Amino acid sequence: MLFEQYLRYLGINGLPAFQQTFTKSHHGKFDLERLNAIRLRVLAPLETLFASRKQKTENLLQKWNSFLKEGSVTKQLQELTATMEALEQERQAEVWKTFCHVLEQFATVFAGSQVSLEDFLSLLHSGMSLSQYRTIPATVNTVLVQSYDLISPLTADFVYAIGLTQDHLPKIAQNTSLLTDEERQSLNQATEEGAQLLIASSENLKKNRYTMLSLVNAARKQLVLSAPSLLNENESKESAYLQELVSFGFNRTEKKIHHKGMSKEDMGSYHSLLSSLVAYHQQAASSENEQDVTFVKVLARVMGKKLDQKGLTNPALPTSPSSKPLEKETLQALYPADKEFYLSTSGLTEFYRNEYSYFLRYVLGLQEELRLRPDARSHGNFLHRIFERALKLPAENPFDQRLEQAIKETSQEREFEAIYQESLEAQFTKEVLLDVARTTGHILRHNPAIETIQEEATFGGKDQAFIQLDNGRSVHVRGKVDRIDRLKADGAIGVVDYKSSLTQFQFPHFFNGLNSQLPTYLAALKKEGEQNFFGAMYLEMAEPVQSLLAVKSLAGAVAEASKSMKYQGLFLEKESSHLGEFYNKNKANQLTDEEFQLLLDYNAHLYKKAAEKILEGQFAINPYTENGRSIAPYVQQHQAITGFEANYHLGQARFLEKLEVADGKRLVGEKLKQAWFEKMREELNR
Repeated sequence: MLFEQYLRYLGINGLPAFQQTFTKSHHGKFDLERLNAIRLRVLAPLETLFASRKQKTENLLQKWNSFLKEGSVTKQLQELTATMEALEQERQAEVWKTFCHVLEQFATVFAGSQVSLEDFLSLLHSGMSLSQYRTIPATVNTVLVQSYDLISPLTADFVYAIGLTQDHLPKIAQNTSLLTDEERQSLNQATEEGAQLLIASSENLKKNRYTMLSLVNAARKQLVLSAPSLLNENESKESAYLQELVSFGFNRTEKKIHHKGMSKEDMGSYHSLLSSLVAYHQQAASSENEQDVTFVKVLARVMGKKLDQKGLTNPALPTSPSSKPLEKETLQALYPADKEFYLSTSGLTEFYRNEYSYFLRYVLGLQEELRLRPDARSHGNFLHRIFERALKLPAENPFDQRLEQAIKETSQEREFEAIYQESLEAQFTKEVLLDVARTTGHILRHNPAIETIQEEATFGGKDQAFIQLDNGRSVHVRGKVDRIDRLKADGAIGVVDYKSSLTQFQFPHFFNGLNSQLPTYLAALKKEGEQNFFGAMYLEMAEPVQSLLAVKSLAGAVAEASKSMKYQGLFLEKESSHLGEFYNKNKANQLTDEEFQLLLDYNAHLYKKAAEKILEGQFAINPYTENGRSIAPYVQQHQAITGFEANYHLGQARFLEKLEVADGKRLVGEKLKQAWFEKMREELNR
């Protein structure tokens, strides 16, 4: 498992990459000595196999067999399947049988021929891909066989084959071509050997006989063959093969329904029974849910109600996913009363996205699999480091010179050099990021109104509580601010957070706990003694893209592109006159002193609610839905663990709070901002 994880981390593909010694440990997280030892054990038989030249089939198969033995392939497969369930073991056995059969066919077809290793592996892969596997589960009693190819000898101890009517066995092939079977036969007689037309009825007759022989030998102990007199409410004839078995002396047992014991509830067709059951459910639950439901869902719910009435449960029936509160002993171990409780901005957002996702990530410590290939996180860190370096260099040098020096030094760091020199694709990605850095530098180069006083500034600690809970326990919030700026005019402080895409502060998301980053930064700095602020903002690190179809001239395209190259966020109204053209000073983004304080108070309220539930050990499976119909993919990242499906469990999702607008009027701009502040006041006054 460790070796496989490391291979995925490196993204290894091809023998040359395996032959190189593993040197990247990701800050010591991988045991390179152990991994290289495994690499050599795996590589030795592979190198011997790949050294094979074009040779006779018999010799190639001998080398293949030696590879399987030296690589302990069969032993490893046995160990892997030993702990599997019976159904999964049977599936693996079917694949292995097919694998051996493909090798047998290869040996027969290419006997005495010269075959290269590449062709052999290609044929082996094709044979496995085109094979059909018998997929009859080992844990069921009856199976609907949809293809006669799935019938194989010695399937199980006891086999029951039902529905063996003349329509199904033998299977009658329909000739739908322009040529009749007689015409095909005449053409075959007049054609040279090796060029024959397929006669469906003739070929199908051979296949049916083979199928019947396989069916007769399907059971190891007892075989029961059954044919109904009525099938799908139509009279059906018994299969000719069954009649032939009777002529051989096999006993036929007739089973009939005892009509005397039947009640009126037993009468009726299959379809009428389903219709009655659906009608019964819809009559009982029409007031709860008006949407259409399938019969399977209806049946599960009706059975669920019946079982609940009798105090029984059926684990096979679909149920709503749920979680249990953590035990007191667990909570005491996780959050001792004598130790500080920490909550981060990202943790708060994750909690309000889905409480159970917070539990998985921040309580259980579930992490994404490591990858050496560059991703959004490494891109962000790379650009952050460049700007951090550029702003720390002496200001007397031109900004462009400082930026290029920062790019050079950051590119030579061991961490980024390993990522962005790994492949040609990674090198191209690096060049794109450097273009982004130079484009974003335009804003930093021409902004005389401010001066940067700190980069990567950390906040929060043991001595500084962020909020106080009702039980007297303190909640500490710690994090890092990308940049702190100061206005040259009056010394007001502002915080900047770098983003790889356009990000704006949205009051609806903030009210619902999904956008607390900027208010948290401001509150943290205020706790540290800062009182004079001019705002908190995002800076997009990306090259602006503008469609030429939407503008009349190139000058217009430049003007439109420059609109996105601005600081987006929240600004104090009293300081807006000191801010230049690089700030989006829309009225909806400007706050009075009273609104600024209200924003911080409501942000503290969000932290308090989240902290209380976390410390109580309650983590509901409740991903939020914005439109009331679906769950966004980035919200539902742990579906395989929670089992939450929007189609079935939307009722337990968290529906975001929205404004109640009178007369259906849609609020925009400053009116929308005022409406959300009023809703915050109502929430805080409860």
